[in-house]
Amino acid sequence: MPVAMKLAVISLVFCYHVAGQRGLGVNYAKDGIDYAKDGVDYAKDGSYGYVPPSLVPTLHSLEQKTEKTITVTCCDRKKAASKGQCGKGIKCEGICEKESEHAIIITSMSTSKNWCDITSGRRGISNIALHDINWCTWSVTHSSQISTYPVCCLHPYVYYNVEGLAGTSGICCVEFGLCF
Repeated sequence: MPVAMKLAVISLVFCYHVAGQRGLGVNYAKDGIDYAKDGVDYAKDGSYGYVPPSLVPTLHSLEQKTEKTITVTCCDRKKAASKGQCGKGIKCEGICEKESEHAIIITSMSTSKNWCDITSGRRGISNIALHDINWCTWSVTHSSQISTYPVCCLHPYVYYNVEGLAGTSGICCVEFGLCF
C-alpha cells in the first residue's frame, strides 16, 4: 500500500475515533453509560443517552416547544408498560405514571432492540421514560431548523454536525441554554 494511502487510512481512523468520543458533556463508561451531573451521557455506540435529573426539565421544555410528535415509552422493570406522545405544545412531563427523575433519549433507528432493557442494573432505576428523538438527523440539517425542533440539540450527531449549533456561541447554547 502506498505511503499516501496509509496516511489517509490512519487519518480517517483517527478522525472517526475522535468524532466518536465526543458527546454533550459526556463521560463514556466501559460497559455503556456513565452518570454525568451536567450533561447527557451517551452509550459508546451513540444509540441512546442518559439524561441526568438536572437536565430532565430542559428536555421536557424542549420537547414541548418541538413542532413534531415525540413518542415516550414508559418502562417498568425492563418492560414497556405504556406509551404516550408529546411535543407540538403538549407537555412530556407526567406521561409515565411512575416516572423516575431520570430519562433516556433514544437516538438510534433500531426497532429490534428492547430499549427498556437498557435500564437493567442502573443504580436503582426501574421506572424510566424513553424519549425517542431518532428522527432528528433528517429533520435538522441546517441551523435554521433547530428553532422548530429544539429537542434535537440533545442529539449528538445534530449538535456536532449541523454548523452553528455547538459550543458556547452556538444556537443550542444561546437560545436554549445547552452549553456543552
